[in-house]
Amino acid sequence: MAPAVAHRVSRTTTPDAIDAELAALWRELARQQHPVARAVMSNLVVFRGVSERTNARAADLDAMANEPPLDEVAARHPSRIIVIDHARRPQDACAPFAASVAVATFGPPHARYAVEQIAVQSACSDQSLPSIVRRLLRGDAPTSVWWMEDLSQLPLIEAIAVTGRQLVYDSRQWRDVRRGVLALAGLLNRLDLADVNWRRLTPLRRALIHACRTSDVKGLRRADVEIRHRPGDGALAWLTLGWLSTRLGWPASASPQIEESRKSEDVLTIVVGGAPAELTLTLDSHRVHVTHRGAAPFTMSVPQEGEADAVVAELRNLSHDASLHDALSALVARFS
Repeated sequence: MAPAVAHRVSRTTTPDAIDAELAALWRELARQQHPVARAVMSNLVVFRGVSERTNARAADLDAMANEPPLDEVAARHPSRIIVIDHARRPQDACAPFAASVAVATFGPPHARYAVEQIAVQSACSDQSLPSIVRRLLRGDAPTSVWWMEDLSQLPLIEAIAVTGRQLVYDSRQWRDVRRGVLALAGLLNRLDLADVNWRRLTPLRRALIHACRTSDVKGLRRADVEIRHRPGDGALAWLTLGWLSTRLGWPASASPQIEESRKSEDVLTIVVGGAPAELTLTLDSHRVHVTHRGAAPFTMSVPQEGEADAVVAELRNLSHDASLHDALSALVARFS
């Protein structure tokens, strides 16, 4: 678990006074407690879309701290966090209309550290956002963008995405997998993509690789595969198909079956071959269970990882995830 927030000082301000108010908060913090170190490993831009019904409320970092779990992320990976609450109004070019700033401290008294958090709200055209974001970034630190919205419903603002070298998102949110994949098509060769949902597939991918090392699974080569997923996890099934397509050379015309299962305890099931199945892998919330014709069954455990844990792991890993990019490229070709 991340250390709880030891202390927070915050205030509502205007967009033009953000830097001055942050400086004032640091002075206030210095008067209130033991020495504290300013910790900045990166910039983290958190994008949240809002409706026109809610865009008039004041930016409130105290309320935002746990939804998303900003404090948990900040404690594990100290960053200057910039939360953008944006309501799209295509005809309006304007500055943000509300802002708040905070300095949150973590750790024991003898080793306390603090991070800056900034929240701005805007109701304007997408073209106005890059200039808002750029002036809030620390130029001496790498930048990641955490896109919290459903990419299949709220189109990606490319100018925001490319302000960083890494785009973090969660494809489990996608209501339309095809639209979500195609929204990323133009960024595959420009950014390091980090899908939190892709991490949930790692134990199953490892189990399948292990099973294939011990036996020649011809059904996989023939695309004689059925993939079943529980309701709400269709993106995992399609990511599995994309990964298998690029690793096994399936053409875009190859169409393994993808079906929704009624067994809600099983997240994902892969069945290879006919009846009886040659190979079956079942992923649930705790393990991957593998049965293989002619071989002893085995299981692999599934790490228990919360949203904050997963996001922090991606922020720390700035390397290019070639497997994810290849899987998405295969899906772009299939959906196009």
